[in-house]
Amino acid sequence: MSKKSFMKGTVSVPVAFMLLLGSTNASADTSKPMPASSTTILANKAIYNQLDFSNKQEFDDAHKGFISPLQMDPIKNPAGNVIWDSNQYSFIKEDVPAAHTVNPSLWRQAQLQNISGLFKVVDGVYQVRGQDLSVLTIVEGKTGLIVLDTLSTVETAKAAMEFYFQHRPKKPVSAIVISHSHVDHFGGIKGVSQYAADPKKVPIIVPDGFNKEALSENVLLGTIMSRRAGYMFGNLLPANEQGFVTSGIGPGLSNGTFSYMPPTVEIKDNVQTMEIDGITFSFLLTPNTEAPAEMHYYIKDYKTLVVAENTGHTLHNIYTLRGAKTRDTLKWVEALDETIDLYGSEDIEVMVTAHSWPTWGKDRVFEQLKNQRDLYKYIHDQTIHMANLGYTADEIAEKIKLPESIDKVWANRGYYGTLKHNVKAVYNYYLGYFSGNPSDLDPLPQEEAGAKYVEYMGGEKNVLKQAKHDYAKGEYRWVAQVLKHVVMADPKNKEAKDLLAKTYEQLGYVAESSVWRNFYLSGAQELRNGVAESKGSGGMMNLDTLLNMPMDDFLNLVSIKLNGTKAEGKNMTFNVSFTDLKTNYTITLGNSVVNYKKGQTASMPDATLVLDRVTFYLIALGKEDLDKMEASGKVSVTGNKEQFKEFLSLLDKFDPKVNIVTP
Repeated sequence: MSKKSFMKGTVSVPVAFMLLLGSTNASADTSKPMPASSTTILANKAIYNQLDFSNKQEFDDAHKGFISPLQMDPIKNPAGNVIWDSNQYSFIKEDVPAAHTVNPSLWRQAQLQNISGLFKVVDGVYQVRGQDLSVLTIVEGKTGLIVLDTLSTVETAKAAMEFYFQHRPKKPVSAIVISHSHVDHFGGIKGVSQYAADPKKVPIIVPDGFNKEALSENVLLGTIMSRRAGYMFGNLLPANEQGFVTSGIGPGLSNGTFSYMPPTVEIKDNVQTMEIDGITFSFLLTPNTEAPAEMHYYIKDYKTLVVAENTGHTLHNIYTLRGAKTRDTLKWVEALDETIDLYGSEDIEVMVTAHSWPTWGKDRVFEQLKNQRDLYKYIHDQTIHMANLGYTADEIAEKIKLPESIDKVWANRGYYGTLKHNVKAVYNYYLGYFSGNPSDLDPLPQEEAGAKYVEYMGGEKNVLKQAKHDYAKGEYRWVAQVLKHVVMADPKNKEAKDLLAKTYEQLGYVAESSVWRNFYLSGAQELRNGVAESKGSGGMMNLDTLLNMPMDDFLNLVSIKLNGTKAEGKNMTFNVSFTDLKTNYTITLGNSVVNYKKGQTASMPDATLVLDRVTFYLIALGKEDLDKMEASGKVSVTGNKEQFKEFLSLLDKFDPKVNIVTP
């Protein structure tokens, strides 16, 4: 098939249904979520004919080993604010079919994720599920408890541990094993470590490179990543049939307190065996897969295979829409293949993942591993195949279809990642964002482009007239694309914003991906109500994390906070002596760039500061005043103090409420 003939008339199945006659309600209150249109209802009904909803194996797995339901009292932070409430998901019931406003396949995933409580995986291995986005797994060692990952926040982790202790012996935490460098697996570490005999000395075992990756991904881009994560996880959406139903890999994300503790042991060898509290662990490093630092391991004593987040009950993200480095798909495939080869001869009874329910039986475990290995391999290979035929990323995303043997496997469905945006991620990983078309080399930014598009289309009224007509036909993808230009050109055009919000909603209602649904519905909510205050403690950008950062990572953060325009033409040099680290740094500003050198001292600095690490961090972050800290004896400054204060004034504070759907 030629590229031209393909592009002429191909539409995806959901879009084909959207081309049927839709309906609008002109008298409806546009400030509130709208019901599903007739087009959306037909699209969602069609899902029942595409997938085998009679297959209940995963429901059996999700219930297996059930001990007790979760404690339903809301969990609060020290300030008394509710940061987790399982009651909000009570509308999701196993015997209730999907509403018209939820894709039935996604609703099935939400039903499975809502099977929560304390579970026995096998004798000696227990899980608390549904208490946060991720799963808390507890391995009973010879003297205490080995906790595998720690949930997202201190409050939910503490509640999960207390819940476990209600049903199992209260032994101290003897070790913590963190599978990978994403915050939903280590953010609750201080909620777990407090149950150790000595919280400051509890062994924390992580994959090689964990410390660097955990901080670099979440701090350098922490502000914008947190903002986009709010969309991705639907943090500001109400939990109901017209709002948030699931995160795809778990229920919602806790709005509690993120914490961080430096690891004590890094697994360095590709394959490494270690005894932890009398239990034998066989580790396999899987770097540059779902996370830059990640590992699998086999717990020999309990015949349990733990595969972190490289496999699970959904297609994952090769590129995550919250924003992160694009993942190496081939490394991901190789990691799954190595796991099959390394542990294939072991007596495996169950496989545990970092999210959702386990899989029992060796045959089913390896069937899952092979299916997902081939899922990612197909996406990788066919994207590159079609790129070499001349298709762009957008064209490949429209054209590619999974083979039925992979596509119809429930665990391969796109509840979190999607085939379309993963294809674009593979393309971008190898070829970058540029399509190759010269017109795409230097396009106008969206606000300027929006104004020109609207002008060329005959003005805002004409665009709106045609958009309403296409909305009525169910052509939601096109309406969203067109109305974006009107809103970017004129963000005060309420009629355009209302229609765009309605359009986003219909796209969200049919989305099988929780991430796409949450993005669409969050965009709709923001168009109607403006940018809301975020929930929670600021994610990984909270003080607990920042104050635990290594110096080089913190100075990298300082470097990216510099306002290059304001700094133009300025040259400064400072010596900083850290009393607790017993080392010196030279910090220079020149060419609108901050550079630093450890262990060096400039001969003619503008100023010299002597202080401890935390005091320096607080001053640089604007949390403490330099003059006050000097007066209290926390800082000694010689030379031109005003020059250093001017340097501090050049560091921007990032606004966590940046606009997304409006200019």
